[in-house]
Amino acid sequence: MDDRVPQGVGRRPVAEVWPVTDDGDLVERARFDEIADWYDAWVGDAPGVICEQDPRLLPEGLAGQRVLDMACGQGRLSRELARRGATVVGVDLSPRLIAKARAAETADPLGIHYTVADITRPARWWDGRPFDGLVCEMALMDIGDLDGTLAAVSRTGRSGAWFIASLVHPCCPGSEKGLSSWPPEEGYGAQGWWTSPAHNPDGARIRVGSYHRTLSTYLNAITKAGLRLERAVEPPAPVPTLLVLECRRA
Repeated sequence: MDDRVPQGVGRRPVAEVWPVTDDGDLVERARFDEIADWYDAWVGDAPGVICEQDPRLLPEGLAGQRVLDMACGQGRLSRELARRGATVVGVDLSPRLIAKARAAETADPLGIHYTVADITRPARWWDGRPFDGLVCEMALMDIGDLDGTLAAVSRTGRSGAWFIASLVHPCCPGSEKGLSSWPPEEGYGAQGWWTSPAHNPDGARIRVGSYHRTLSTYLNAITKAGLRLERAVEPPAPVPTLLVLECRRA
């Protein structure tokens, strides 16, 4: 991969990690902490892509199912899953977003348990009870350790557990609404974290950046984690914008 950084574009290789914390862990910085108030107002309380783009993605009946919301943010999808009958656990690295999720739970109790933790380290947050289903709403491109995230799906999901992830389409070429999924000056193969002042000023990417990965990187990581891709959904759009992946644990 070319390590040159084009003018106006900041990029960090996927392999780079954030500094060691006091207890010796390598963790990624909770960038969303810095924009928690703005982000909460920006996304609102709509449940998101997984619920809205294809009603067939989630099982019809969630009553009695134990579901993990990975990188749950302020809990908007967690709340929808709980309203549909699931017992929900939400995990996110951002203390400020989890505080907002807990405040919503206090105001309208749905039995959701929220934890501030690195999703790639299940030993820190998982009680050992397997999940029937797992979701990751518009967050894989915000997580540096893709392999670790998918390994957590395999570790904490029961045999046959379903996993659904939505994300910015890695093949998005850009449009009048914003830049491509990859640094435009470098091309589709330039994988890594990047940001640019040319991002849509009204969106999240200009504030927190994102990790670009090729589609094959995502698909190979799913296979490596022992998951089976059952369906891919591309919501209708003039160019690829969003991607939803429905998987199953062996």
